[in-house]
Amino acid sequence: MPSDLPDDDIRVGTPEREQAIALLNESFSAGYLQVDEFEERSSTVYVARTRGELRATLHDLPVYDRLFLTDARPTAPAPFGAKVPQEMKPLKLKADWDTKRRRGSWKVPPQIYATAEMGTVHLDFSQAHFLAGSVEVNIQGSASTVKVWVGADQQVQYDDLSMSGMSRLKDRAGAPVRVGGPLIVLAGHLSAMSVVSIKRR
Repeated sequence: MPSDLPDDDIRVGTPEREQAIALLNESFSAGYLQVDEFEERSSTVYVARTRGELRATLHDLPVYDRLFLTDARPTAPAPFGAKVPQEMKPLKLKADWDTKRRRGSWKVPPQIYATAEMGTVHLDFSQAHFLAGSVEVNIQGSASTVKVWVGADQQVQYDDLSMSGMSRLKDRAGAPVRVGGPLIVLAGHLSAMSVVSIKRR
């Protein structure tokens, strides 16, 4: 277990804990953790007060290096000119006077960019396979509807989503039924009476 790093005593907050949970979820999905190990480590994350305590929950996992940018074991940079796998590239959806949907068992990349004018974007994450521990959904829309369905353990944040022109957000998802699921971050801007609806399956 790593110890005695210079910043081990620095206190952590919600962003660091959420990152640790996302990495544990990724490791669990990839088969590196059993259910009981995942639950035990997740519980430890939520009560962790320092970086050292958070590091202890990930010390033997391949994702360890991604917990803090200042870790003493940085990951090697990708070779110059290396190709990003197709499935990891951002998903781009355009719903102008149209409806774009993703549902069922689909692969969720780390970024989704959606534009809509007088259209509908429907993203059902409840049965989706997340390629990373989180996804950022950047939405730019006017007079449009965005429907987001989430699963039992998925979290949604929308602090970076702004609205104007009587647009509104309806969050009917409530809190996750269990902890440790992927994080869905909604960002961007909606105008002209657009509506965002979030529900949990």
